[in-house]
Amino acid sequence: MTAPDSGSPLAETRHPETGQLDAHRVAQTLGLTWEELGQVLGGDPSVLSTVPTSDSLRPLDALAHHLRDVFGALEAARLWLRAPNPVLAGEAPVAFLLRGDVVPVSKLLRMAESGMPT
Repeated sequence: MTAPDSGSPLAETRHPETGQLDAHRVAQTLGLTWEELGQVLGGDPSVLSTVPTSDSLRPLDALAHHLRDVFGALEAARLWLRAPNPVLAGEAPVAFLLRGDVVPVSKLLRMAESGMPT
């Protein structure tokens, strides 16, 4: 899974004391349950029996950055992720994330940046 490079750290996805990516905070930022985060990272919620590494969380951190940049607020981004989208044949963008496919979500975000309805 790849997403645009995020540049600066997104405070919402970082542990407040260490500054490291935090799996629980990443899930919360994207509006994912712990089980859904497991699906996104490995297709199986049991992957979270160990805490995911920063490397595995970086694409989701970058996605959170991109969502915030496009929508201005993560609350709006979380709603958009869950809403059925006509560009995706009525599927919600989160459905693609749960299958480990961030590409359609990233494409939609690029479309939104260019002013196309998504």
